[in-house]
Amino acid sequence: MNDKERPIGILDSGVGGLTVVKEMGTVLPKENVLYFGDSKRMPYGNRREEEIIHYANSMIAFLEAKGVKAILLACNTVSSYIDQLKSKVPLFGIIEAGCLAADEVSTEDQIGLIATVATVESGVYDKTMEKIDRSKRLISNNSKKLPQVINDQLKHSYLLNKHIQECIDPILEKGEIRELILGCSHFPIIEKEISEIYPGLRLINPARRQVELLEQFLEEQGWLNERPKRRIEVYTTARTKEFELVLERLGILQYELKKVALLEEDDNE
Repeated sequence: MNDKERPIGILDSGVGGLTVVKEMGTVLPKENVLYFGDSKRMPYGNRREEEIIHYANSMIAFLEAKGVKAILLACNTVSSYIDQLKSKVPLFGIIEAGCLAADEVSTEDQIGLIATVATVESGVYDKTMEKIDRSKRLISNNSKKLPQVINDQLKHSYLLNKHIQECIDPILEKGEIRELILGCSHFPIIEKEISEIYPGLRLINPARRQVELLEQFLEEQGWLNERPKRRIEVYTTARTKEFELVLERLGILQYELKKVALLEEDDNE
């Protein structure tokens, strides 16, 4: 297999990164995709720094062994530690993509952000936005439970709406917010539900900008796949059922889905 046909790796702590797979189908429809979702150990946002880095490096090694030419870090929590990760192939974080996307569309000096505990407490979104546009300030809130609720209970609308409001209402109480960055890969799965509750909010999904940055890189390297038929392989460390539900919800119908066992050294919690 030549460099052009090698797959793009995408990693996440669960089903959330499948939203990046969806954007790949729009922006780079010819690229082969190899996705790894570590649902068994999610949510990463509530874990210690050393655990997050260790788990991420384990997934990177798995994807590298499969011959990927680049890796998209769909997980915001993992992306916040991108400088501490070990990889033989280019890594593309999602946090810079989210800040760039928000800065491009927002005319306000305040932008909302919802993310995991680890992402918000790291301050990485604030630092990244400051580098991009010092006039913009993020109003953030975290949610310990919403990613897990999305992962497990998409059909329980009352519970889902309750956690959405608990996460977003405190942000809106702090000022006039018109744009909201979805700073966890799970959140774009429920864009429709969020928009129904907050129709006046413009939601920023960092995945589109992340894939556009990848497209630019592949074009510069001469690595764009030219074969029209793409392959999507999805690997998970837990149940496959939740992946099937989200793949269907996102309109991704052609794929291979496999459950993989964790290395024993990675499974000691």
